[in-house]
Amino acid sequence: MQNKLVPISEFGLLGSSFYWDRHEDYGLTKAELAGVGVAGKEIYVSPEIIPSLTKVDNELQKRGWRLYLREGYRSEGMYKLLYKKRIAKFGQEITDKLLNMKNMPHTSGKAVDVSIWDEHSDSEIRLCKTGDGPESLIRGFYDESDDVEGQRCHELQEYLISLMLKQGFQLGIKNEFFHFNYRPEEWLSGETDG
Repeated sequence: MQNKLVPISEFGLLGSSFYWDRHEDYGLTKAELAGVGVAGKEIYVSPEIIPSLTKVDNELQKRGWRLYLREGYRSEGMYKLLYKKRIAKFGQEITDKLLNMKNMPHTSGKAVDVSIWDEHSDSEIRLCKTGDGPESLIRGFYDESDDVEGQRCHELQEYLISLMLKQGFQLGIKNEFFHFNYRPEEWLSGETDG
């Protein structure tokens, strides 16, 4: 268990727990979530990553946007529960492709899933097209897109990735465009894990 976690809202950062918000879509109950440490929408992270998240947020604000966190700390129990529920919904192959059960990076409190919030419309900006399936969550899916919406998804994903990388985050080993692990020492040395 992480020694110290802080709620992102105390630092003016935006976010809401993805699995709390969409628990019914994944066959989760609020009681099951509470049993693994998720008691509401608040996102908790290691205080070590707050300054870097704030810098990304400040950069996005120049465009009228905000950094929007969808996940932060996740307990080992939460990983196990998600694994079981995602297999039931999506099958073993897709679940293994997207959920890192080997390293469980969110247990560190230094891994986050992020998106972009549009302050003008007061809503999350879509970074992948509806209906494109789980493959669209992997960086590079829209690289060769020939339609305007796909090209926009590609541009937004790459912009967000570049901001996160500049602040010491690295994409995770699953290469999802929204998942980042805080590893400034690897950024400084040029090492990466995916």
